[in-house]
Amino acid sequence: MKKKQVRIQDAIEIFEDSSDVVWTMDKEFQLTTFNQMFEHKFKEEFGRAPEKGEDLRDIYNKSWFFSVCGKGCERALNHYATTAKHTLVKNGSFRVHEFAFQPFIDISGKVMGCCIWQKDITNEVDNIHRLEDIETRYDEVQEIANVGHWNWDMLKNKITWSNQLFNIFGQVPGEFEATYEALMEIIHPEDRKAFNEDVERCIRKNELHDIVHRIVINNGEVKYVHQKGRAYYDVKNKPYRMSGTTQDVTKDVQSNEQIVQQNNELQNFVRIISHNLRGPISNLLMLSKIYEWGKDEMNDDIVKKIEITTEALDHTIKDLNLSLSMRNTDKERFRDIRLAEVMKDVDGLLSEEMEKTNADIKTDFSQADSILGLKSYFVNILYNLILNAINYAKEDVRPIIEISTLTTDDAILIHIKDNGIGMELTPERERKIFNMYGRLSGETSGKGLGLYLVKTQIEAMEGKISVQSEIGVGTTFTIQFQK
Repeated sequence: MKKKQVRIQDAIEIFEDSSDVVWTMDKEFQLTTFNQMFEHKFKEEFGRAPEKGEDLRDIYNKSWFFSVCGKGCERALNHYATTAKHTLVKNGSFRVHEFAFQPFIDISGKVMGCCIWQKDITNEVDNIHRLEDIETRYDEVQEIANVGHWNWDMLKNKITWSNQLFNIFGQVPGEFEATYEALMEIIHPEDRKAFNEDVERCIRKNELHDIVHRIVINNGEVKYVHQKGRAYYDVKNKPYRMSGTTQDVTKDVQSNEQIVQQNNELQNFVRIISHNLRGPISNLLMLSKIYEWGKDEMNDDIVKKIEITTEALDHTIKDLNLSLSMRNTDKERFRDIRLAEVMKDVDGLLSEEMEKTNADIKTDFSQADSILGLKSYFVNILYNLILNAINYAKEDVRPIIEISTLTTDDAILIHIKDNGIGMELTPERERKIFNMYGRLSGETSGKGLGLYLVKTQIEAMEGKISVQSEIGVGTTFTIQFQK
């Protein structure tokens, strides 16, 4: 027995510097050994040091800290090792403690006493609660966005799905085993080849897996999903897993299809109306040409107004048809266009305006001297933007227009910068000046179609345009094309 007590004391001494409270007692509830933290807690509550051999039953009954120990020790003395969590409230703060009760048994199987180990697990509990809260919020975000997360273990061919992903694919957790083959069965038969090729490309080239495809869920309903993911590789550069997201985009795809259908119907309607109006407009213009002017002043005035109105309507219809034709550009016609050649044509078209205003056009195509597209479109784009810079020049100040290119990792930019009057540019105004018949200013005589056609032609070549301007400083248009 004495040797056993020595071994117990040696074990307790290991935890002398620990923040855990450790002590032992015999089967008569008498304190046998304890560490410094036990002594500290004991003094804190009872105002005196503990004494070996004293009965702990009265201590357990009176103490707020040791109050859970009575039942735990009784179970330990009956051969049952147990643990118990206890929440203690002191000075308005909550602390969670875990008490472990371990019986001491001799070689004959008799219980000689027990060891009690108390550990403050407040931080661990808080972390668990935080993780549970994060997981709950993560599930809520996935549900709201209708997006799920997946992880594919390639070595085990096992796919782990989030709860929302089961909802998207119409499957029940626990009943459906997610494997690559099982996933392929859910994907629409017509989309399986494209999906498989995109996954193989992602793994082979270490690129982003990014595809929209159809799935067919249990009741035959067809959905559209947007899959995005990436492969991960070991130290030998062999892929071992993929991870990504799946979002239900059925409503977006269906809305886009409806918009495309409505847009096609609108274009057909415009073409029909334009075609049907061409005849009457031509007749009215022809009648104005054969009308005998000068016989009746009042009739002359009426016919003149009719002629002006008819010509305006004729121009409007031509503008609409031009806009429609631009939006249906055949991309097979795109070629590598040298910007220097484009500027030769633009200089010829603007020679008169440049001579009148003494405009100075500076070009720097050192970073990108050519762009894929249609030359006629680029000529019209730069012609309109330079003409705007000349028209909106400061009074008695020589117009200086700087045209330059800039290359980034994924785009080619063309900047058209001037030293003109500039304008107060709000997001709404920026949007409107690119609309059909939108105008930079009401002080010029143009129809306001130029910037609309510029934007239409840029978008037809899969680019985009933006503008920055400051009153009294000038305006810069930036055209961006993907490499």
